[in-house]
This record gives sequence, structure tokens and C-alpha cells, in this order.
Amino acid sequence: MKIAIMQPYIFLYIGYFQLIDAVDKLVFYDDVNFIIKGWINRNNILVNGRKSMFTIPLNKVSRSKLINEVDVCDSFDWRTKMLKTFHCNYSKAPF
Repeated sequence: MKIAIMQPYIFLYIGYFQLIDAVDKLVFYDDVNFIIKGWINRNNILVNGRKSMFTIPLNKVSRSKLINEVDVCDSFDWRTKMLKTFHCNYSKAPF
């Protein structure tokens, strides 16, 4: 039996999916310290052909918190803005 252990990310990269396909079981390793300015809550997208970083806002993040203890900030409507950005930049994509 093949097992893979990975930390969760906001958007998975192609290698993550290839790993999932190659194993029998995948374990999300989310009981480790949250990495500030890591890739767990942020990623890059193309905006007008240029790389642009987006970040999902979090509440009271610190290096002493575990990934599974971090909460997403709901104090403003970041989801609508992010969905509009994706729609504007990817709605005509050929895939």
C-alpha cells in the first residue's frame, strides 16, 4: 500500500494531483504549525498575463497555531472579489 502525507493548500498544483493518483491513501497533515507567508492560504493566478498573488484572509495567525486551528476571516466579502477575479481572467480559457 502506498501512502502520501501532504499539508493542505488553497489551490493544489499539478504535482499534488499526480501524487494523489499514484497512492492508495492520502493523509492531510494539518496538525503542524501554520507557516506565515507560506502557500496554505495563498497562491498565484494570471491577471492580464502576469502573475498576481491572492491571499485568503485569516484571523489571528501566529507561528504557534496549528494549521487546523486557523480560521478564515469573514469580516469582509473577499470571496465575491476573488470569484470575480477568477471569472474575469479565466472564463474564456480554452480548458
